[in-house]
Amino acid sequence: MSINACYVRCSSLDSHPETQLMALREFSQRHGNTITMEFVDHGQSGIKREREQLNKMLEAARKGKFSTLYVVGICRLSRSVKDLIEVVESLNQMGIQIHFMRENIDTKTATGTFFLTVLGSLYQLERSVMIDRINQGIARAKSQGKHCGRPSKINSSLIASVKLLREKGVSIRDISKTCSLGVGTVMKVIQENRIETINC
Repeated sequence: MSINACYVRCSSLDSHPETQLMALREFSQRHGNTITMEFVDHGQSGIKREREQLNKMLEAARKGKFSTLYVVGICRLSRSVKDLIEVVESLNQMGIQIHFMRENIDTKTATGTFFLTVLGSLYQLERSVMIDRINQGIARAKSQGKHCGRPSKINSSLIASVKLLREKGVSIRDISKTCSLGVGTVMKVIQENRIETINC
């Protein structure tokens, strides 16, 4: 006998989780099932991956406390393709059957398997487009003579500090600790500014 659960998420603009709960209870009953566990995230955005009840639902699934999960719609589980894939694949690997009511998708059917495949393809496409946009942005910035990457921590004050300490015979490692710089960065400053130790 399957143990049935449901997951409901309401954004701050949607203040009636009971609407979703009633719909899911009726939907499960039409499939000859009764929902015995309910996980409700109230006032939570679908973009957020860390949600209290979502995490509790996943933990309950890991412990084998239910075998079927009912959700009103895909967007209620997550609005991020990446996060949606991670959650659905985790549940799928644990043998949890997922019913998306609005889309009429059951992950244990051929249509559900196709849905998971399309979902994976969408994520790969989203990731490829994102990487392509980043690379285009970098190329455009470089063509305009702009610096790409992390902003440099080195400024005239730090260079002066390194110069003063080095000329006093302080070791590179100690300069690194004093100025909160990496050893490699200190060496680079010394080489680029031709700083030498002054023997007293």
